[in-house]
Amino acid sequence: MNSYAQSADNYLAQRVLGASPEQQAALLMEAGQLFLGKAIRAMEQKETAQVARYLGQVAKIVNEAVIRLNLEDGGEVVQNLMKIYSWWTSELFEAGTTKDIARLRVLSHHMGQIREAWEQLHQKNLKAASASGYELRAQVV
Repeated sequence: MNSYAQSADNYLAQRVLGASPEQQAALLMEAGQLFLGKAIRAMEQKETAQVARYLGQVAKIVNEAVIRLNLEDGGEVVQNLMKIYSWWTSELFEAGTTKDIARLRVLSHHMGQIREAWEQLHQKNLKAASASGYELRAQVV
C-alpha cells in the first residue's frame, strides 16, 4: 500500500471512530453508494468479477447497518429500517443476477435518502445537546 492510500485509510478510520452513531450510519450509506457506483460502472464495462466484488461490499455494508440497529429501543423506525435493509439485500441479489443497472441506481438513491436522514438526525441531536448545554450554563451563572 502506498503512503497516500495508507494516509487515506488512517483518515477514514479516524473519521469513523470520532463519529456519532448517526454519523456512522450516514458513513455506511455513503460507502454503500460508493460501491454501488463502482458496481454500476463495472456492469457497464461487463467486468463480471468486479461487479460481484462491489456488490459483495454493498451487501456487507447493508449487513453492518442491520447489526447497528437498536432492536430493543428503536420501535417502529427500526422495524421499518429492517424492512428497507432486507429489501435492499434482495434487490442487490436480483440486480446482480439480472445485471439490472436501473435497480442499482434506485438502491443508490434510497441509500442517499437514508444517509440524509441520518445526517439530519445527527444535526438535530447536536442542536439539542448545544441548547441543553446553554441552559445548564445559564443556570450556573
